[in-house]
Amino acid sequence: MGIKRAWVVGVVALSFCSCRSAPSLRVDADVLDKITIENKLLLFDAENELNIAIDSRDQVVDEIAQIKDDIRRARKKQQVAERDSEVFADKGDNERAKFAALRAVTEDSRIEYLEAYLAWSRERLVKERARLIVAKAQFELAKARLVKKNNVPGASDIELADFEAQVEEYKEDVNDTDEDIAVAEAEMATKEEAWVAKSEQLAAATGGALGSRWLD
Repeated sequence: MGIKRAWVVGVVALSFCSCRSAPSLRVDADVLDKITIENKLLLFDAENELNIAIDSRDQVVDEIAQIKDDIRRARKKQQVAERDSEVFADKGDNERAKFAALRAVTEDSRIEYLEAYLAWSRERLVKERARLIVAKAQFELAKARLVKKNNVPGASDIELADFEAQVEEYKEDVNDTDEDIAVAEAEMATKEEAWVAKSEQLAAATGGALGSRWLD
């Protein structure tokens, strides 16, 4: 493809996975440094898109951390409810034992939903990481175009077609995530329906005192 090491850093291409963090083709900093600061301002839009992609990825990372915390707290609540059920049963308080058992079942259903939610979020993170790679590749393409436009030393060796092809290749990685996301989302919806049903049963049994899905 006419790519020369004098102006581009070569990285062995990997099939897409979460470990891919940078485009295979990158404009060498020594070549870009030959561009004036004023001309480098033309990279603003591409750099802005890159920052947006980083923010989008980070939002999903934060979401995953929150879900993991919700799962930990739900498991503790489930354990408390199971213990309460045993304690009330030993005391002969069958009604309160029944309510505690229902709480435990509801929390178990909530945990299954949260785990499905976590799986869906992880699939979305794969997509956001793929989008970030696209944004990085587009940034490199913008730099390559700028170098060519200004015809700085080394510009003649740059093949824009290679950078353009790289962007299109990484866009395919983004599209390849859609099916897995859809499957995970459907599973999450099923688990949520089950949680809703258990919550409604608990609410009915306790006259609305328990069973809210949003009050922790």
